[in-house]
Amino acid sequence: MDFPCPGCGAQLHWKPTAGAMECPHCGTTVDDPHAGASVEFEEYRLDEAATAAPRGWGEERTSRSCEACGAIHEVDPAEKAGSCPFCGSVQVHEEASGDVISPESVLPFAVERTDAVRQFRGWLGGLWFRPSSLTGSAQIESIAGVYIPAWTFDARAHSQWQAESGEYYEVEETVDVEENGQTVQKTRTVRKTRWTDAAGTHDEAYDDWLVQASGGLDQAALKGLLPFELGSLRPFDTSYLSGFKAERYAVGLQEAWGVAENEIGGAERNACRKLVPGDTQRNLQVRTTFDDVRFKHTLLPVWVAAYRYEGQVYRYLVNGHSGKAYGDAPYSKWKIAAFIGFLVFLVLGCMGAFGAFGTVGALLAR
Repeated sequence: MDFPCPGCGAQLHWKPTAGAMECPHCGTTVDDPHAGASVEFEEYRLDEAATAAPRGWGEERTSRSCEACGAIHEVDPAEKAGSCPFCGSVQVHEEASGDVISPESVLPFAVERTDAVRQFRGWLGGLWFRPSSLTGSAQIESIAGVYIPAWTFDARAHSQWQAESGEYYEVEETVDVEENGQTVQKTRTVRKTRWTDAAGTHDEAYDDWLVQASGGLDQAALKGLLPFELGSLRPFDTSYLSGFKAERYAVGLQEAWGVAENEIGGAERNACRKLVPGDTQRNLQVRTTFDDVRFKHTLLPVWVAAYRYEGQVYRYLVNGHSGKAYGDAPYSKWKIAAFIGFLVFLVLGCMGAFGAFGTVGALLAR
């Protein structure tokens, strides 16, 4: 990508806090042409994806694949090969870009690298059950701004449900009980359930259901960064990528729709469960069909910090637009063992105290 500075000719980079392109040498800024503009993104029908969705990145790109974690990055051909931002591996090789669906939109970075590093240091210092030396010993191997691929889906869902609806009622029952060695009859109130068949339908329109498509991060990691403000999406423009990396999707469109279909199906099941009348229910069955399924391909900003502690690489992630963070870190076996020992000590201490009170009570009763 070539974005020359109008002031000195150097390469312009996207400046998150400025929301504009900025020259790192002379400070010249170039405004975001899409800022403040109302944009209607075209969402393509899923069943027409093979012919309707545009392909490529709009310019020459080089793909670099990580042999360790499987992430594929789309970079400027002039960029030198380096380590993978997701796992720190140097086993990165070039490959053909392939026939990929073009990104439809992008959520620009709004969090600076220095802020992400500051959050990382604060996060390390606030961890429980972690090694005491972690804050001082953890070394950032790399921190990179990466645009993570994702799919969003729109769909109309129609669900038919049936279940057994239960209503509580109470009856009086006479039962035999033992009292002082004798059998006596007593009356008690018993709650019972009257079951009847119930059925109905539920219709819902879902908009921008998000499914991440990264090969370097898993679903749990990306969900830890939610939400991404999709209302702030911009039309895809390679200027937003200047100074950052971009990952090519590893989760294909049909596979991603399978994830969304399963998740939306779960949402429909929960919605139908709430429609079953009565006090309780059982044997809920839901059949959901989808209509007018549409999608778009978007890129989401994430700061990825790979840090090393005692030879092991861990990751810390920051939502590049909102600043929300998610990370993993080593546990201290000694701190956990000490905490468990403390709990055992408290339990035994309480048991001893109760025993002492019981002895004192017995003495006073005499």
